[in-house]
Amino acid sequence: MSTNNKNEKELLLAAANNLRWEIGENFHDSLMESIYADAALIAKKAVTEKGEKLYSSWDQKLDKIVTSRIFGLPLMFVMLAVVFWLTIEGANVPSSMIASLILDDVHPWLKEIAASVGLPWWLDGVMIDGAYLAMAWVISVMLPPMAIFFPMFTLLEDFGYLPRVAFNMDNLFKKAGAHGKQALTMSMGFGCNAAGVIATRIIDSPRERLIAIITNNFALCNGRWPTQILIATIFIGAAVPAHLAGLVSAGAVVGIAVFGIFLSLVVSWGLSKTVLKGEASTFSLELPPYRPPRILQTLYTSLIDRTIFVLWRAVVFAVPAGIVIWLVGNVHISGESIAEIFINWSDPFAIFVGLNGVILLAYIIAIPANEIVIPTILM
Repeated sequence: MSTNNKNEKELLLAAANNLRWEIGENFHDSLMESIYADAALIAKKAVTEKGEKLYSSWDQKLDKIVTSRIFGLPLMFVMLAVVFWLTIEGANVPSSMIASLILDDVHPWLKEIAASVGLPWWLDGVMIDGAYLAMAWVISVMLPPMAIFFPMFTLLEDFGYLPRVAFNMDNLFKKAGAHGKQALTMSMGFGCNAAGVIATRIIDSPRERLIAIITNNFALCNGRWPTQILIATIFIGAAVPAHLAGLVSAGAVVGIAVFGIFLSLVVSWGLSKTVLKGEASTFSLELPPYRPPRILQTLYTSLIDRTIFVLWRAVVFAVPAGIVIWLVGNVHISGESIAEIFINWSDPFAIFVGLNGVILLAYIIAIPANEIVIPTILM
């Protein structure tokens, strides 16, 4: 056994010696020259001598604008407004086309099939008017805006812009008594609150981590973006001339997002001054280099991993919610449906808090998934 090991060692040394001479006599010199050249390039980027102009790469030139104290935050708001405007304007046509197909064409066709096979009225109602209609509303309302918003948001993330957003927000969170990394977790919360909460583990201080967890809910997650966009389009965009509807709706959604950031800062400040009192920690944030967006990979990631995932989650909850909606609307007690009884009973309280009985009922039914609130109301 030892003889075999000795032979293998000799063969390995012989192979290494052969390779050593194959790479040439100047290998070590070339290696050291490349190391010193890289070191000089790094030093040139990071160190300037007196009277020497600062080395400026394309990344640094762009960062002077993107992370500027003057232009950083306004540029962030403009970027959000453009994304929302494109989402709102682009989602109108496909949303109406999908709704026309699955609501105006497929739904009557399913009703005809159910009638032709003699399906009981209650089963017809539960399956078609309940489960199917809920699923159809969710798809027509949520799919187009998500299919536009998520790819654009992912492109910004892939380009390297989101860490710059965190950098711009760092000083504000520091003044609010929170950790600067909370800006990163909040940015992730705009994609998904669950991911944002999980990301708070990058904050070492338990006090500041708890503040980040509590306030992450103020960041609008991907499940709420389509709902916010739809509400802004219906209630705010409809109140202005048609040619301004998209712009005003986008501005309203940006306003809600900014208001969420404001609430996050206010609540963080309040917690850091009361029940979670303490000093804010410092940290170093390394900005990654800008990268050309990988279009195909981004489309796949955003459409499959985000759009389809969120839509499927909404559909899974919408189907049983649709069944519940049909049941409460068609099961009668003393001549009134369960829905009518609840709406009439809760209407005074709901109006007091700015809602009505229908919306309150929709909120209760949609507790498992906030994505289905609007489809529930529409049904």
